[in-house]
Amino acid sequence: MHLLAFTKPFGPIDAARLAEALASVGADGADLVVREGQTVSPAEPGGIAVVAAELERRGLTLDVVTTDLLDADADAERIIAACGETGVPLVRAGFYRYDPAAGYHRRLAESRAALVRLAGLAARHGVQLALQLHHGTIHPSASLALALAGDLNDVRFYADPGNQAKEGSEAWALNVDLLGDRMACMGVKNAVWRSTADGWVCEWQPFADGGVVRWPEIISGLRARGYTGALSLHVHYPAADPAAAVRRDLDHLRGLLG
Repeated sequence: MHLLAFTKPFGPIDAARLAEALASVGADGADLVVREGQTVSPAEPGGIAVVAAELERRGLTLDVVTTDLLDADADAERIIAACGETGVPLVRAGFYRYDPAAGYHRRLAESRAALVRLAGLAARHGVQLALQLHHGTIHPSASLALALAGDLNDVRFYADPGNQAKEGSEAWALNVDLLGDRMACMGVKNAVWRSTADGWVCEWQPFADGGVVRWPEIISGLRARGYTGALSLHVHYPAADPAAAVRRDLDHLRGLLG
């Protein structure tokens, strides 16, 4: 399996420093976040090619670009075109949020129409679009993500058992079976439930420290199923030294892979 580092914890450092940091932590490649406050902002998608070149100089690959794109607007045209020109194989779409006031079926119809347009744009530029399983959306689980994608057979999926600790829980094996060979990436992180004055809350914690997601079982199961795709390590907990945090968690993940 190909181990990626999700670049969010590194913030707005320049492309050369980002690539150097990812090389230093032992990642095989990058899951580049394109957002304000990051190395590449949506307004300057030309930075995607710069990051890819800096990674390549250090023997790393740019495998995923994570975006907040929801429809085929002008921002999407520029960002997806930049991904196509750079050779990025997979672009993660944004979050189609659940709104109880609107209701699921209305949100599904609106989101499906937007996803059709966005997937068409991605296809024209030769990249594949992926939906992440994420809490707070109408795609928190494999079954609901497949319902959103409908007959868009080119749309891929970004599984995330850590997110499903918060919402959308399904047995990991059922998720993998449902997504099949359309699972293009899996996010890797862990969480714990803590008792607070306001009740029980689910919080992120270092992957290396364990948690409610049974990663040894998942890694063993992915290997048994012949999965050879990407695993993207996420650090969402506070870390004074992001490189040290990512390195420690990646080392733990490599240990599980054996």
